[in-house]
Amino acid sequence: MPKFLIVDDHDILRQGVRKVIFDAFKDAWINEANNCAEALAKINNEPWDVVILDINIPGRSGLDLIQDIQTIKTPPPILVLSMYEERQMALRTIKAGAKGYLNKARAANNLIPAITKIMEGKQYISEIVAELLVNEYRREIHNDLLNELSDREYFIMLRLASGESASEISRKLNLSIKTISTYRNRLMKKLNLKNLIELYNFVQVNRIGEYQ
Repeated sequence: MPKFLIVDDHDILRQGVRKVIFDAFKDAWINEANNCAEALAKINNEPWDVVILDINIPGRSGLDLIQDIQTIKTPPPILVLSMYEERQMALRTIKAGAKGYLNKARAANNLIPAITKIMEGKQYISEIVAELLVNEYRREIHNDLLNELSDREYFIMLRLASGESASEISRKLNLSIKTISTYRNRLMKKLNLKNLIELYNFVQVNRIGEYQ
């Protein structure tokens, strides 16, 4: 008999989630909580197969609750069900310890697949969240790459990305065009970039320096 805890301060939503779960799991045992304190007490008192949690609930933030749950000896898996779009909150909740994130607008078709996947011991990662995770990974790689640049290389990277030519940069820095070209080739190699178009895109996408 699977056990589910629904944590949300809106009674109508809790009832809707309860119905969807019962339609899929006829023998389910479902309990509810409408604030952080009540939820944490119930989670501490007994095991749950999945905790379905809204992060916008009274008491403390849902993110705080997720982190509190992770301190329990055997924390239950958490599926966040939220009004916020994935791009706004998904990565933060997953980093805090949630096993999945689902926007309420997409719950009708995706709630049971998400619960099922989490009950199998896996994470529920939608296409949107997968894209966010990939972009986050790329940003981390890019940050590591940026740390490899010297201050002079970093400055020249920004100037090149702003559209300045090697001759313009050489006049500003009082360096030869050959020296600027050497710096350019060196930083392009460190960043694994092939041309100035890729460099421009790299700076823009990662909101580097004066482009933030």
